[in-house]
Amino acid sequence: MIARAWPRTAGLLIALGVVVAASRAGAECPAGAPTGLFRGTTGGDGAEIVDVTLNLACADGRYVAQVFTSQTDFEAQTATGGPGHVVLKFDARGRFGHADLKLDGDALNGDFQTGMTHGGLTARRVGPARPLDAFTPTLNLTHAQWREDLAAFAAELPKRHANAFFHTPKPAFDAEIAELGKRLDRMNGDEMFVALDRITNAVGDGHTYMEAPADRQLLPIQLQRFGTEVRVTAAAPDLPQALGARVVRIGRVPIAEAFRRALTLTPQDELPELQEGRAIGVLRSGMLLHGLGIIPNRGHAVFTLRTDAGRMITVDLKGQPPGVSAPLTAAAKRSGLADQDPGKPFWCRNLAEQRAVYCAFRGYQTLIRDARDMFALIDEVHPGKLIIDMRDNGGGDNTIGYAALIRPLKARADLNQTGRLYVLVGPLTFSAAMNNAAQFQDETKAILVGQEIGEKPNSYQEPRQSRLPNSHLIVRASSLYYRFREHGPNAVAPNRTILPSWADVKAGRDPALDWALAQPIP
Repeated sequence: MIARAWPRTAGLLIALGVVVAASRAGAECPAGAPTGLFRGTTGGDGAEIVDVTLNLACADGRYVAQVFTSQTDFEAQTATGGPGHVVLKFDARGRFGHADLKLDGDALNGDFQTGMTHGGLTARRVGPARPLDAFTPTLNLTHAQWREDLAAFAAELPKRHANAFFHTPKPAFDAEIAELGKRLDRMNGDEMFVALDRITNAVGDGHTYMEAPADRQLLPIQLQRFGTEVRVTAAAPDLPQALGARVVRIGRVPIAEAFRRALTLTPQDELPELQEGRAIGVLRSGMLLHGLGIIPNRGHAVFTLRTDAGRMITVDLKGQPPGVSAPLTAAAKRSGLADQDPGKPFWCRNLAEQRAVYCAFRGYQTLIRDARDMFALIDEVHPGKLIIDMRDNGGGDNTIGYAALIRPLKARADLNQTGRLYVLVGPLTFSAAMNNAAQFQDETKAILVGQEIGEKPNSYQEPRQSRLPNSHLIVRASSLYYRFREHGPNAVAPNRTILPSWADVKAGRDPALDWALAQPIP
């Protein structure tokens, strides 16, 4: 079983997995290469049939292939062609693939493999090539276009989810759709996105949601919740007065009410830890704050703050355009192990004084190689304990995690002992990472340390994607039910719960890691 966080057709929806594959090989379009919009199917994992849309075009002197599937996005390396023939090579999130297709009339057939898909593609030309920005998500629609998108959403989401009404009954879903239809002509694009996202999250599982468009108007601030307080943990360099302050209001809305509204855009059948972790992210998007009715303008938000000295201040935060990420200054010095090498998916350090090896496990992209390096380091230094930090891991392929880490560690008598193997987890340890954390707890002697994971181990996962016809917004829906706990509560709770406090953050402490390092080695 594979649980992936990929966090992502003919008729009303276009099967998704957007990708642009632009040829880097030449400056001119190859003569006779197929062009047009093609739709068809190929095979996926098991008996799955995968929808595929190809947009083959000559644009700006280049041969370009946009690839849309119902699984995920690809980044193509090359697109080349000749008379009646096209060859694509792409990177499907670390799973390299290719396509070798031939045109016969309007039929395009041949080999198509991505690591998730395999076998032959059968597609047919349904029209001329589309402009390269034709499928870019937008919220700037007429009310008539939004009404068409709402009808598509209502029809397709239940079809694509494995069990769309496991949490919210169908009559309640239909009632929400009908109510939105009544209000639609009075709503702007941000409000429409929020309304659709709220209905999607009401399905219940953490893999079913609307993907926000690129222009989210992210505010140059980071927030974290400590109990009932929301504090500024990082901000743009020109906002030093905001660092560490408590949020009192956003616009005219008290923070408690703003947070309550943000919670409606989180999966309603997952645990509070995941809901609260995602809600904090909602509060730094101008688009979402506007759609929730918290601020009047998506481009900026006025935050009212209270410092620890009791002084009230206001800051006017400007939304950042797509692709822009302003550097942020942290409210406290970040010098701990967990803050090092933030761009690496997996890395290890030998902590000789503590006789420990610490490994930050944030992603699965290069895990097979990284795990080999980890075991080589262990065999070289012979640590008394191994600490694997999965608190910031949003998922990937749990079968790789099991094969590369869990199964080998089960066989290590030197480390698979109580007090020698620790796994750090948190609310946003998600998808495959949650699955592997549950397996660590169930199948090894690992001690899980930190906060309860917010996603339920027995839940709907494996999202598949589709696009609405006019806005081209991405709708993700879980396609399979996975069971990673056979007994006990449907949760992955740490063996040792440690909640970070503002005092810890301010002092630069990492209490979960500090506790694991302080435990005696058997």
